Amino acid sequence: MKRKAFQHFSISAFQRRGFQAFRLSGVQRRILLVFCLFPLSSFLFPPVFAQLATGINPEQVADDAVRAWLETPQTNLMDLAGRPPEEVCAELPQLLASPAPPEGSSVNFEDRKEQETSDENVRRYTYSATLPVRVLGRDAGEGLEVISVTLTREGDTWQAQRISYQSLQQPGGMSQWLQTRTASVVFIAFTLYILFLLVNPTSFLCKWLVQGRTVIRAHRGLVIGTMVALYLIFGLGMLTGSRLPPTCQNAVMEVLTTAITMTGATQAYGSQNLATAAAVTFYQNFGVVSLSLLFGSGLFFGFLAYLIAAFQFFSLGIPFGFSLGGGFGQLIFLLVLLLLELTAYFLIVAGGGILLVTVVRKGIRGFSEGVRNLALMLPFAMLLLLLGAWYEAGVIILPQLFGP
Repeated sequence: MKRKAFQHFSISAFQRRGFQAFRLSGVQRRILLVFCLFPLSSFLFPPVFAQLATGINPEQVADDAVRAWLETPQTNLMDLAGRPPEEVCAELPQLLASPAPPEGSSVNFEDRKEQETSDENVRRYTYSATLPVRVLGRDAGEGLEVISVTLTREGDTWQAQRISYQSLQQPGGMSQWLQTRTASVVFIAFTLYILFLLVNPTSFLCKWLVQGRTVIRAHRGLVIGTMVALYLIFGLGMLTGSRLPPTCQNAVMEVLTTAITMTGATQAYGSQNLATAAAVTFYQNFGVVSLSLLFGSGLFFGFLAYLIAAFQFFSLGIPFGFSLGGGFGQLIFLLVLLLLELTAYFLIVAGGGILLVTVVRKGIRGFSEGVRNLALMLPFAMLLLLLGAWYEAGVIILPQLFGP
């Protein structure tokens, strides 16, 4: 979703003097690398890249790559804290994208199947596999997986490029349905319906907005405090990203690109269909982040929402920290997009805080009122993210369609 936007921004601002006042000791920088970038990767579920197996027989190369992957020892991430930041960053692409398989994993090499590809110089094979499952640190049996190996050819030589769980290669479920023409028509109709409700002062949506505005005014101090705190945390993430060594840039963007591909955004924006791109963007931003993550965690008396938001938006700020070197127009686009989306998210987090305050003041009997107050933040978030989805899709796709 953000990858297309990032492609328009130079990272020459990485070493800008304006950030030189922000100093980190060597130990602090190593801690940031280990405890900020690795948690970021765990949230984004990166793919697994193959060892560089090569050969003339593609099937043998695929088998060799999988065997090398199975033998990869697990890395103790704490060991990296003792290394120089530049050395840690140099290893990040491999460590973030190629985590060792769980001990005890096995692959059925007799079940190798070749999959169709659109390029004669690319081949992909899949294998059935079993991986140990652990719940709360305890063994919980075995899970079935499909391992996918991608090879590319140069001359007569095939080289393994990537190993991943097949479920991580392409978006599925709702994300895949959103790529269809039907989904585009439904999303356009939904947008027009929301516009109709907004111009009708007696509609239920307008009534919700009025009620939500009353709640915000009654808790303006908490809402403003939440906004300021989370924007500062996001800014701290940007500042941290701006101070990371240049070797970390590719590692972070590699993880981010993988996450974006998993959501279906890469395919959606590649289709150059405004409605498709906006639908995928809105679904991820409102359906997944706002409803599932922030609203769901806000129901736990707000505590969890604040913790998740602090971590999530600090991590999100890191790639933005080295992506602000574009022209003035690109910077304005990014700032407007951040204002729309982050404000929507932060309102829901503030709603969790309002729930907590309501319960503290009125006891457990005020829980239902607190949930209602939290839910009244959703219409504001929905409108901001709906506008943001169309805005993002338009700014990224329209120049490609009508540009020189």
